[in-house]
Amino acid sequence: MEREPLLLQQELVDARKHLYETFAGHALYLQFQKLSREELQPNRQFWRFAGRRQVRKPMEQFQAECEHIETQLRKARKERRRLQMQHHPYWRRWSCLLFNPNPSIPEVRENDFVIFVVGPTGAGKSWFTKMLSRSGAIQVEEIRHPCTKWHVRESRYTFKNSTSGILVVDTPSFHTDYDFYAKNAMSSWMESRFTKKCRSGILFLHALAKDPRDLDVLMQRHLDTFATIFPKRSMVPSCVYVVPTGNSADLERGQRLSELGSVVKTSHPNGDRNWHASIFPGVFQGQTEMAWSAALLLLKDIVETRANEFSGSRRTSFKYNPPKISNSHPGLKDFTDLLFERFNEEAMNRSLNAKIILGRVARDLTPTSHPGHVSALIACADLLSERFEKEERKADLDEVIALRRTAWATLPAHDPRGRESLAALDISLHKRFRREESVKDLQEILTLRRTMVECTSPPDCCKPLVHLANALHERFRVLRQKSDLEEAIELANAAMALNLPHHPDRALARECLVHCLATKLAKGVTRGTSTSNRHSSDVRVIMDIFSEIAADIPPRLLHTPTGTLCGRDAQLSHFLNSPEFTELCSLKSPSEIREKLSFFFRFTMLSHRWGVGEPLLRDIEGKGIYDLEGTGGLAKLQQFCHLSLTRGFSWAWSDTCCIDKDSSVELQEAIGSMFSWYHRSSLTIVYLADVADTGSLADSVWFKRGWTLQELLASKTVLFYMQDWSPYMNSDVTNHKIDPAMVEVLCKATQISRRHLTNFDPGMEDSRSRLCWASHRRTTRPEDMAYCLFGIFKVQLPILYGETAEDALGRLLAEVISRSGDVLVLDWVGKQSSFNSCFPANLVPYQTRHTQLISSGTAKREDLDLEMARKLYNNLSRLPLARCVHRRIALPSIIHQVTAVTVKASLASPPRYTYQIHASQLTPLEVTSSVRLDEGAGKYVLVRPWYPRLLRPWNGSDDDAIRNLLEQLGRPFNALLLERLLHNEFKRIACDCTITACVQDPASIPDSKALTLEVV
Repeated sequence: MEREPLLLQQELVDARKHLYETFAGHALYLQFQKLSREELQPNRQFWRFAGRRQVRKPMEQFQAECEHIETQLRKARKERRRLQMQHHPYWRRWSCLLFNPNPSIPEVRENDFVIFVVGPTGAGKSWFTKMLSRSGAIQVEEIRHPCTKWHVRESRYTFKNSTSGILVVDTPSFHTDYDFYAKNAMSSWMESRFTKKCRSGILFLHALAKDPRDLDVLMQRHLDTFATIFPKRSMVPSCVYVVPTGNSADLERGQRLSELGSVVKTSHPNGDRNWHASIFPGVFQGQTEMAWSAALLLLKDIVETRANEFSGSRRTSFKYNPPKISNSHPGLKDFTDLLFERFNEEAMNRSLNAKIILGRVARDLTPTSHPGHVSALIACADLLSERFEKEERKADLDEVIALRRTAWATLPAHDPRGRESLAALDISLHKRFRREESVKDLQEILTLRRTMVECTSPPDCCKPLVHLANALHERFRVLRQKSDLEEAIELANAAMALNLPHHPDRALARECLVHCLATKLAKGVTRGTSTSNRHSSDVRVIMDIFSEIAADIPPRLLHTPTGTLCGRDAQLSHFLNSPEFTELCSLKSPSEIREKLSFFFRFTMLSHRWGVGEPLLRDIEGKGIYDLEGTGGLAKLQQFCHLSLTRGFSWAWSDTCCIDKDSSVELQEAIGSMFSWYHRSSLTIVYLADVADTGSLADSVWFKRGWTLQELLASKTVLFYMQDWSPYMNSDVTNHKIDPAMVEVLCKATQISRRHLTNFDPGMEDSRSRLCWASHRRTTRPEDMAYCLFGIFKVQLPILYGETAEDALGRLLAEVISRSGDVLVLDWVGKQSSFNSCFPANLVPYQTRHTQLISSGTAKREDLDLEMARKLYNNLSRLPLARCVHRRIALPSIIHQVTAVTVKASLASPPRYTYQIHASQLTPLEVTSSVRLDEGAGKYVLVRPWYPRLLRPWNGSDDDAIRNLLEQLGRPFNALLLERLLHNEFKRIACDCTITACVQDPASIPDSKALTLEVV
């Protein structure tokens, strides 16, 4: 059979497209590729082994092999038609009836829960589903689909007394060598089983042994592929729960968990469906309870999302919110309770974390009106209390207290469980009081114990009286109220009188009385207050106001009278032992109490340039700074505290020793709160170590540092001191920021206007000027140049030491643009950032102040087309504010298409090119840049960034606003040159030169185009 090899090749290529799903078609195509490569090789000789030469096959042999391949290809086509018939829905239905007369595979019902177990190869899907079926609390029905060669394993778990159930589907892995067969198997299962939309979700398993950013195991890739299997887009589940899997060795890879969390947070929407992704708080290592915990958490999210979608609301992605569902699924609740009880009853070493998760699910699925709601609260609190005893997590103890408080408040008055709940809450609060010594907890303990005494009959009241006496004794030690000690002694005597001498409770009462009398006989009782009319309610008001004031001051302060560093508890102790506390106890007005407390906790702040030998937290903790000997930084700290005390302040703060820099959490909190601390301080003392006389203030390095900018702007009262700690200029001035002569000096040294210097408000107003102030300053760490501006712009962003300075500044500028829409921050010339092409790499380009260009002439008003101008006004008013999301700027702009680029001159070293650029509606302009531009049209655009708030209001009848707009657009402007990229994206180029553009014909202004461009 004579046939051209190339024609045969094309035929086999077409056949391969349609027969790739069969082994025969794939093998034939690979075999033909080998033959065609041998035939199409050039006729040359080469050597593979010594003395042996490969000879080209003759044409006859090649044609014979091609005929043999065509014969096998016909057989493959027959196999293809047979498979098409086999997978046809009608043929599959008839074959099931013929070969399986009693089919046991019903379709998925609308009220069923379906869990798809998805993941790459090696993630442990079969292992996970096997562990689900090992629980003794359920009956498992395993089903395999009969019409697919690649089986889809499905398990059904039915609810008691319910028609609905849980279907767990073990899906095949995608993106493997058998990707087509996996998709074909899932499609076949979908067509036969998943015919209606129901409650469904996805459990995505990821093995910690693999990097979650690898393409083979990337979550987003597998989920997108899985979504294409569904016959309708509306049937694609939105709830995704990511479960890490691994063994004990994989648990040591803590970095993998954080990387997996980052991958989950950056997952993007799938079409019109958003992946509501969450990470399971644990690692599956083969435990049945851990597997069911993950499954039930997913089911709870499915119920919540379904309820929210029904009410027209959407839950925020990647955040856990407790479900607000009035009538949750009763079958799911009973199923959860059954598993929870079975795991608690079994003697096996079950995972405590998994039990806690099951308990939380059972609690959330139980409505508050359900009789078992209190039992679910108590059971969850018991498990958390057990974990607290082992691991001593503060968060566990706080949750235990909250749960027990809710359970006690929910119980009816005569419920027998009330006393047990009250006692358990008392024990938990006492544990936290022992750890934190919080007066608020002690007050609540006293309230609970008084309630316990009231609800206990006299014969059994001995222990409650003893416990109340102990609580009063504890409060006396904290607050030094003599009435507390006297009441404790009275209660201890009353408890002793209730029992006979040999009763064990009498021994407890006697021990309590001994302790109280020993405290009374000690000398410390004389320092207690003698006012007997002080009530616990008054103290509670004082403590509540103290908590509010303490939240606004630094957590660590230097006590200037003693020179010791005091944390929050030490600050409270100084206050309770002060005469001010005695005075406050006699006051009844909360406003007076607040005023006195605020005056007591006035503090000063030190603003300085770090030098040699600065004392850190560990150097002075537990010591008095006045007792230490040293020079440099220690001597500066001593002088600062002494000066603060001289001016009548008992508290002082310095950034050298009042921050634990070894704690990243405390350091981030301090940096985020520093602007507000300086703003709330009563005095900021600025120490200029390099200023020896009154004529060299502007030359001080203090005006060149980045952090001192916010310290100067935030402080309301500032005093400058020179090298010898003498006041600068006038020693009688109480605030240098209101002294006219000093303000003039500061304005020249900082280039900040008088208005901002004396009355600064943090925020986004005039953003470019604020960047200009900081552009002349430097910091030791490059990324601090962005962090020191967070307070000035009033933004809350994470402090990520180790990131590049470009990324830190890029995050700040992105927040500024997104919140204000101010495009003036894009007006700069210099080196561009890798964060976004419209952002500078540093603050140096902002040293050039923004100036508004003045037009050389104005258009004649009678020549303007006002109708077109009104349309332009409407288009510009509808433009959104600029914003930056995921390093992409949505930039509202007026577009001028570049029609021609011509090179006029060039320099070799350094490379500089002078271009003449022609753009629509603009006069030709010359640009000199180091960037090589392509000549021609269509690739570049000149844009004028637009700020919609510049438009004056227009009432529709008066055209003054329209004429004002045309006058603005007729002025010269600094344009941005953008290069068009793929997917309708743009990138700024030629950032090293100023491009000043002028409108060629004012009459063409109304024809301008206004669009929002995406700039990367």
